[in-house]
Amino acid sequence: MTVNRSIFTSTKSKSAFLLIGGIVVGFGLVALYTLSRTPVKSKCVVPMSFYAIKAENDITLTRGVYRTYRDSLTTGHTTFNGNIREFKNDVLVGKPSPVHRSVNYKMEFSGSMLNMTVLNHTRRLGDSSSDQEVMDYVFPQLSYGESTSTTLYLLENRALASGTEIIARVVCTN
Repeated sequence: MTVNRSIFTSTKSKSAFLLIGGIVVGFGLVALYTLSRTPVKSKCVVPMSFYAIKAENDITLTRGVYRTYRDSLTTGHTTFNGNIREFKNDVLVGKPSPVHRSVNYKMEFSGSMLNMTVLNHTRRLGDSSSDQEVMDYVFPQLSYGESTSTTLYLLENRALASGTEIIARVVCTN
């Protein structure tokens, strides 16, 4: 006696099986399309230039790229690769300080507010900046347990931004 291993022989109604299979495949394709088009990515790239004017002719320029990664639903890390330059009377003072840092944090969401608590931070290869420079110009919260809050915005259903309660200051460019 031969055994037919086809799945259709075990179902009474082949058309019902095809209908259910088609619905499952359709929902799967819609879910994949939605995930591929969502603005909430697992990585956010933000180029940044920041000028700090201390006195009339004393300027500090911080320029680089923040990259924020979502590691899980409650943890993430942000890296900064760039440099810090000091200018006096429009002349570069000393050499630029390369900054290559990473900060790991845990996240809690409350509506559109994102609360982050620092777990640790590390220097990366090539970093020659001081912790004080990094705290002043790159990562204000650098020590274990320090926390900060920011508001999240969805701009035109395409771009994720963050900032204060009324102004989006940082927008993901990827």
